[in-house]
Amino acid sequence: MADYAKRQLKALDRIAKKIADAEGHLTKIEDSIDNKKHRTAQHETIKDIKSILKHAYKVDKDADKLEERAGEGHKDPAENHYIYMEDEEVVIKDLEKAFKELDDKLGQLTDTEGDKVKAFRAEHHYLEKAKDILQKAGKYHPADQD
Repeated sequence: MADYAKRQLKALDRIAKKIADAEGHLTKIEDSIDNKKHRTAQHETIKDIKSILKHAYKVDKDADKLEERAGEGHKDPAENHYIYMEDEEVVIKDLEKAFKELDDKLGQLTDTEGDKVKAFRAEHHYLEKAKDILQKAGKYHPADQD
């Protein structure tokens, strides 16, 4: 039997890594003088955003599996879920902070720096979809917005 809680934690860690990767690529965009590197960094940022959404779906799918298998006695993967709760809490707090920082960086892109990233974000809303999916799965609780 698969350990869905452990898979969720791995997917959450992967999302955090992809957010960090995207932030690194955004820094390259901001610091870029060479237009070719600039385009590559934009392309990589878009790939990172797509990956964030993909892993958010995995978290949600495993949340459904945890609910589905609940109450099956020794087969219940949620029985050992408490082992990951403490780790998840740290990861979730990091995710909330990382998503906010990524949103801020994406919002600060100028049209000349990040035109492809801004157009992609405006058209597809992948980060917003990922946040909604993680909220539904109970793995993302954004801080109260003013």
